[in-house]
Amino acid sequence: MKIKKIKVLKNKVTVTFDNKKKIELSKDSFTNYYLYEGKEVSPKELKKIESDASNNELMSYALKLRSKKLYSEYKMREKLYEKGGNKKSVDQVIKTLKSHDLIDDEAFVQDYIEYYNSMNYGENKIKEKLKDKGIFEERISKIKFPISVEKKKANNIFASLIKKYDKYNESQKKQHVYNAYLTSGFSRDIAKDMVEHIKTSSLKEENDKLKKDFDKTYLRLSKKYQKKELRNKLIQSLLQKGYKMNDILKIVENKL
Repeated sequence: MKIKKIKVLKNKVTVTFDNKKKIELSKDSFTNYYLYEGKEVSPKELKKIESDASNNELMSYALKLRSKKLYSEYKMREKLYEKGGNKKSVDQVIKTLKSHDLIDDEAFVQDYIEYYNSMNYGENKIKEKLKDKGIFEERISKIKFPISVEKKKANNIFASLIKKYDKYNESQKKQHVYNAYLTSGFSRDIAKDMVEHIKTSSLKEENDKLKKDFDKTYLRLSKKYQKKELRNKLIQSLLQKGYKMNDILKIVENKL
């Protein structure tokens, strides 16, 4: 093919051929070739020029991605393949990024562990997050999570969880707090240990909560059930909320 036009822009050079095909090259890549308007370009040379153009586009895309946030090697490769890069060009871009310390999985893992620890996530949640970021199981399995650090993070969120679930009775509160620790990535042992630190509710506090739950449950169920069926549904619902049978029967007998 013959070069019809060469346009030099600020950061790139556009080469247009007589069949209207356009190739954009970086200025560095352009100077690697002896190109001028009217030159006949062989298929072999054209293939090399197109390969350089593709690499330049991928590199620009990779740098744009990297400027916004950190990427693991796996996730960066995934993005470049989605952009249309082939294995050879993707390998070259990754190699260049690594040579400039723009991709470093070891540093990536350490940065994210520090970040997730500051968010008070437990070990299991951090492992899950790193896996989502493209870090392989083999690397994740080598990460050490000292029990002292895990307990410190669990203590950091204890007060906020107690406040969040304070409206519930003692049994419900313990279950909610336990589940919250598991959701945050802590082990069952740590979740169980933290639940044991929850203060036992006073008899008055439990009775007050029982009365409130009874009133709300009665208002809801009485629209659908009556008499014995209503009584049974009330008892069943309050049992599911963690109240003791004797306390439930007392309030049911007094209220109905």
